[in-house]
Amino acid sequence: MKSIKGILFIILIMSSSALLWYFATPIEPIQAVNRLSHIIGGMAITGFFLVFLLATRMKIFERWFHGLENVYFYHKYLAILSLVLVVIHGQLQGLVPHLDKVQRTSLSEFAKELGSLGQYGFIALIVIALFAKFLKYEHWRIFHRLMLIPYTFGIYHAYFSSRYDLLQPTPLGIFTAITATIGFMSALYMLTMYQDMFFKYNGNITRIKKLGSNVIELELTLDKKLPFRHGQFIFIKILQDGIEKAPHPFSISGGDGKKIFVTIKAIGDFTKKVYDSVQLNTPVTLDGPYGHLNFENGTQQQVWIAGGIGITPFLSYLQSQPVNRDIELFYTYHGQNNAIYKDFLQEYAETNQQFKVNFIDTTKMDRLSFKNFAVPPQTSIFMCGPEKMLKHFAKQLKSRNKDISVDFEAFKFK
Repeated sequence: MKSIKGILFIILIMSSSALLWYFATPIEPIQAVNRLSHIIGGMAITGFFLVFLLATRMKIFERWFHGLENVYFYHKYLAILSLVLVVIHGQLQGLVPHLDKVQRTSLSEFAKELGSLGQYGFIALIVIALFAKFLKYEHWRIFHRLMLIPYTFGIYHAYFSSRYDLLQPTPLGIFTAITATIGFMSALYMLTMYQDMFFKYNGNITRIKKLGSNVIELELTLDKKLPFRHGQFIFIKILQDGIEKAPHPFSISGGDGKKIFVTIKAIGDFTKKVYDSVQLNTPVTLDGPYGHLNFENGTQQQVWIAGGIGITPFLSYLQSQPVNRDIELFYTYHGQNNAIYKDFLQEYAETNQQFKVNFIDTTKMDRLSFKNFAVPPQTSIFMCGPEKMLKHFAKQLKSRNKDISVDFEAFKFK
C-alpha cells in the first residue's frame, strides 16, 4: 500500500489523541459517559486539525500519501469522520447525568453555546462540501473557507467547557495546544498566505493553439525556470479580467521549464471561459510541480493508459527525448474530436520501434477493457484519466496480475 506512511501518520495522531484524553485526570471525578464524551470530542478536534493540515498541499504529505489525489481522499473522509465524532459527542453530552454537571460559570456556558454553534456549522458546511458537484468551484471554495469558523468555536468550547484543565502543561494540554495552533494556522495560511507564498513562478501566455472544438493548448513563458519531472502537474492562476482567479490544476504537456505547455479541455465553467476568451500576454502565476508519476523509475517495459485529456502527462515525456524503453500506449477517447495529439502519436510510433500506440474510439469500438489482459513480467503500468475509469482498469489489471504495481494520476470532472 503506497499510502502507508500517510495512513500511519493519521493513525498515530488520532490514537495519541484518544489515549491522552483517556488517561488525563479531570478537574474532579466525572461519570463514565462524560469521560467518553470528552474522548470523542477531543478526537473530533484532532480530526479537524488533520483536515486543515492536509489541505496545505505540503510536499511531504504528497510523498507520504503517494499523490495529492490520495491526500484529498483522506482529507475528505477525515472531515466526515470528525463530523460524526462531533455529533456523537453532542449526543453523549445530552446523556450526562444531571448530578455530573457542576455549576457552570458564564464563561463555560458561553463556551457550551459556541460548541453547539460549531457543531451545526460543521454539519452545514460539510454537507455543502459533499454536494460540490452542484456548485461552481469558486462558491465551493468560499464555503470551504468558512470551516475555520466552527473549528475556532470548537477549540474555544474544548478549552472553556471541558472538565479537563487544558491550560496546564500536562501531556494532554501540550498536545491540544500544539494541534489546535497548527490546525488554526494551517487554515489561516490557506485563506490568506498560500496564494502569495507558494505561487512563486510568474509569466505570460505567449502562444494559444486550439486543438479542437473544446481543447486548447497554452504556452506559458516564465520569468524563471520551473524544475519539473515528466508526468507532473501544476496549479495555475490566469490573471485576466472575466476569468476566475482561483488556481486550477493542469498536467504539464511539454516544455523545458522556462517555457511550459498545458493542454486544457473545456469541461467546466472555468475551462470553458479559458477556451473562449483567454488572450495572449495574459499574466499567469504557478504553484508546483506536483504528481508522483515517474516514468524514469519504471522498468524497461511499460504500459501506458490514457483517457481523453489524460494523454497530457505522457506527451511531456514523449516530446522531451527519444524513447529508450519498450512502451505500449492505450489511448481511449470518445469521438475523433477528443483524440488530441493523435497525429503526433501516430508519427511517433512510425519512427520509434520501441513505441506502440492503440487508439480506442468509444463511438466506434467497444470500451477499453483489461479483463483478459495478461501483463508481461517486470512491466510498469502508468495511467492518467478520469478517476472512475482508472480505478476500474486497476481492478481489472490486478485481478489477473496480483503482484503488479499500477501508478496513476486520477482526476474528477466537475
